[in-house]
Amino acid sequence: MVGMTSQLGSRSEAIGPTVVNLSAMHPLDNPTWKALTTHQSQLALVAGMARRFPPEICVHGAIALPLPPAYQDLLRISPEPVGLFSMQRLQPPPGWTVVRAVELSQMVQEAAAEGTVQEAPNSPTSASASSDSAQEAGHAWSNAVPASGDAEQPTIFGGLRIDSLTPADLPQMSALYEATRPGRKLSPALYKLGGFVGIRDDATDQPGQLVAMACLRLHLPGYREISTVGTLPGFEGRGYATALVAELARRIRARNEQPFLTVRTDNQRAIAIYQRLGFRGRVKMHSTTIRFG
Repeated sequence: MVGMTSQLGSRSEAIGPTVVNLSAMHPLDNPTWKALTTHQSQLALVAGMARRFPPEICVHGAIALPLPPAYQDLLRISPEPVGLFSMQRLQPPPGWTVVRAVELSQMVQEAAAEGTVQEAPNSPTSASASSDSAQEAGHAWSNAVPASGDAEQPTIFGGLRIDSLTPADLPQMSALYEATRPGRKLSPALYKLGGFVGIRDDATDQPGQLVAMACLRLHLPGYREISTVGTLPGFEGRGYATALVAELARRIRARNEQPFLTVRTDNQRAIAIYQRLGFRGRVKMHSTTIRFG
C-alpha cells in the first residue's frame, strides 16, 4: 500500500493510505497537525491520518486532510468531542455532529511593537533564557509548570506584576475561564502545553484574586501560540490582557520563534489590541468542535 507523504524539510513521512503532497501547505494552515507531528508529538494520541491531544490537556485534534478515512481514524481516538482548525468550513461525514463552530482570524506577530515586548524589568535575562532553552527536551518549551513554590520570579511589565501560575491556581483559572467563556470548561491539564501567566488584584473581596490570564498552547517549528487570553468581567480596560500577551510574545521571541494566536472575527476590541502589539491577520480559519453520534 502506498502511503501518504508529507515533506518535512527534506524528509518524507508516511501518514496514511492515500498519496498527496502536503509540502506546499504553510505550517499554520493546519497548526494542530503540525504541532502534534513535530514538537508536541510526544503528547499525541495517534491513529493513521488523525492526531489529538489527550482530552484532559486540550480539546484540539487534527486530521491530515478532510477525507472520510481520516475521520474514521479520528473516531478511533475521539470518543469525546474534538476541536479541529480548518481553512474552510468543515462538513464532517454522516454520523458526526457539530457541537460548536466559530470563525477566527489567525494573527501572527510580524514585528514586536515598539515599547511593548522589549526586555522587561525583573524578567529573565537573555543569558538565562538561553540556559532555559538548553534544558528543554525534544524542542518542548516549559511542558510543565513548576510545582507550587518553584515558579519563576514574577515579571514586572508596565507596572503590572505578572505571575507564572501553577496547578494550585486551577480553581481560580477555571472560574475565570468559565466567566469569560460561558458554557465551556477549562481543560485541567492545559498548563502542560507551556504554562499560564496571570495578574492578580489585591483590591478585591478576595486579596490575590486572579483577574486575567493567558497561556502558551500549540508549539510547532518556528511558531508558538498564545491562547486562552481572558480578563474577569469588571476588570476590563485596565491593560491586563495587553500586558499578558506582550509578555508571552516577548518570551517567544527571546527563543527565536514567532508568536501567533487566533481570535473570533467578531471580537474587534481584541483584534485592535493585538494589532497594536504588532500582530497582523494572516488568514481566516474555522474552529469546529465535533462529536460522533
